[in-house]
Amino acid sequence: MPLARTRSPRHAGLGRPIHQALRRQILTGRFRPGDRLVEGELARAYGVSKSPLREALKTLQHEGLVEAIPRRGYVVTPITVKQVADLFDLRLILERETAIRAARSAAPGQVEELRRLVGDPYVVGDVDSQARFLSQNKAFHLAVARLAGNQRLVVLLDRLLDDLERLFHLGLDVRDRAHALVAEHVELVEAVAARDPDRAARVVEAQIGNARQMVLEGILEGALSVQVG
Repeated sequence: MPLARTRSPRHAGLGRPIHQALRRQILTGRFRPGDRLVEGELARAYGVSKSPLREALKTLQHEGLVEAIPRRGYVVTPITVKQVADLFDLRLILERETAIRAARSAAPGQVEELRRLVGDPYVVGDVDSQARFLSQNKAFHLAVARLAGNQRLVVLLDRLLDDLERLFHLGLDVRDRAHALVAEHVELVEAVAARDPDRAARVVEAQIGNARQMVLEGILEGALSVQVG
């Protein structure tokens, strides 16, 4: 019986760091929706063979960040108006309920923890600054969700915020809402501290509406080809 082919030790495990690097390039908008990813160019840029590169691209395809196009290779997954609408609708459903529950149950110590997680403004056009802000933003919203007492809800929101990261970067690139976004976090903390579920729900609805508008403006002003379907 022939021996099974094994991967070269030199290439084993190279797919993961390349995946992480490409993922960051896509999420931060350095590779834009619709951009073609040429295997030969990427392999030369990262100094690897095509084998680990294809492994990375397959993982990105599984995550929905790239698409395989027959005879063209891979392209960065386009953004559709329907995708934006669906993601923000789901976010509203999840986060409105978590804010209501948080306002009903948060203890003083938990409120103070939320205050510490409010975050700092980002610098428009600075990708690293924007990435730090989005990391802080995610930590804040997940902390609010944990106060709802439903771990499955936290898991769903965690995945949803990951899916939204690429859209957030597009919005942050073209519109300066740095201080407004931090102020919105503070406003939500105050609603939770006041144990006012109705106010917390209104704050979240306004936040998500503003974020949706910011993303749509980012898509349009970035002159991206957005699909209607």
